[in-house]
Amino acid sequence: MRAQAFTVGRIGLTLAGLLAVIAGAIASDRPARLAADAPGSAPIAAPTFTRDVAPILFRYCATCHRPGEVAPMSLLSFEEVRPWAKAIKAKVVAREMPPWFADPAASMKLRNERRLSETDIDTVAAWVDAGAPRGEDAHLPTPPVFPAGWQNGTPDYVIEMPVDVELPAEGEIEIQDFFVPVPFPTDRFAQVLEFRPGTPGVLHHGGAYMVDLPAGTRLVNGRALGPDGRQLRRDEIRGRGESVFETQGASKLISFHPGQGIERHPPGVAKRIAAGKFVHFNMHYQPTGRPEHDRTKLGIWFAKDRVTHEVLTQTVSQHFIIEGREAPLDVIMVNGEPKYTELIPLIPPFVGNWRMAAVRTFRTPATLYGLSPHMHLRGKDAKYVVAFPDGRIETVLTIPRYDFNWQLHDELETPLKIPAGSVMLGVAHFDNSVGNRYNPGPEKRVFWSDQSWDEMLLLHIEISVDDQILPSAQP
Repeated sequence: MRAQAFTVGRIGLTLAGLLAVIAGAIASDRPARLAADAPGSAPIAAPTFTRDVAPILFRYCATCHRPGEVAPMSLLSFEEVRPWAKAIKAKVVAREMPPWFADPAASMKLRNERRLSETDIDTVAAWVDAGAPRGEDAHLPTPPVFPAGWQNGTPDYVIEMPVDVELPAEGEIEIQDFFVPVPFPTDRFAQVLEFRPGTPGVLHHGGAYMVDLPAGTRLVNGRALGPDGRQLRRDEIRGRGESVFETQGASKLISFHPGQGIERHPPGVAKRIAAGKFVHFNMHYQPTGRPEHDRTKLGIWFAKDRVTHEVLTQTVSQHFIIEGREAPLDVIMVNGEPKYTELIPLIPPFVGNWRMAAVRTFRTPATLYGLSPHMHLRGKDAKYVVAFPDGRIETVLTIPRYDFNWQLHDELETPLKIPAGSVMLGVAHFDNSVGNRYNPGPEKRVFWSDQSWDEMLLLHIEISVDDQILPSAQP
């Protein structure tokens, strides 16, 4: 590979050198139980549902396991939980539920952590082993109350897709794109955003972006048509970039995956909803076995106080290194966004631990708020590391067991200050072997593309630029 040097304090690091610093940091044979797990204290004898198990389920599970949400069953009462007791134990002991994959021993503290303690796991297991007794009703805590339809209460404003989308019962559904003009005469700032599908379970993943459309574009039922009547491709649609501190690729407002769909930002920072632009709904639907329809909504809660810094969603993608060899940036990315006009070979057949890394240099000081890696069915693990100008190297987030079915957004409890000259490295591994139970074809060469049976590596980060100056006339 070409040895491209980055200066970190008094130490000059090449890309290869930076990779070598953390080589082996993500082991391919991590045990099922995370390194931070230690044997918990013995659970209370003969735990009951009402006294011991219900508080755990209400706190960690009911957000999804309730009527009208994506989970397949409700877990709000003993009658609903009891038939699933053995399955709940199996999922909890395997740490598959609740879905939370960050290793606390190798990550910074996360404010939205939903990880069960060893005591919680032991309690659920002991309850099931004891025959899943109900217990006394007087011990049952009050079931949680959730806002109707939205996780954050009633939004200040809702932007919805312009049409209902009719979905077939089976078959491949191409990614759908819809556009809605921003309805505000001036820029507004969102403290909270929620991306809410109209029909639970039909959306594999999606996102809302802030974009421009080329001159002469017509919107017909939300579809962007060029002057010749042809539907525009995504590479013909531009992300915003009107401010000097913004870069191409900073156009994402929010992503949706199972377990991810709402973002709350600290006071003083928020996402910009830019006047004169368009909200782009990018939708990857999945058949459910019966005809469905969907009309997704974007809920907005405006910042009530003055916003000093704008949150930008970007990726660690200035350089890619695939198995130690630098990949030409213009092959994979165009203006900071994935290139969709051709398929790019990434992974050979039958390899079980294929490494791919991405590098980003911070040329201005920034603050990091959250991270969310995105891979497909062969994604295996991921890690974010920052090398500071003074020579320190800090691991920010480690996902030792990536799960394509649950792609979460990890929010830092304390935002991380990243000085100019720092280098962020993201490293991931892919499993294209027969040992990967989700692998659709280990004998195939894998390409970079949208579909789940192809692959990609998008290491998203949410940052603000420290020296940004926003207008004082807000809100």
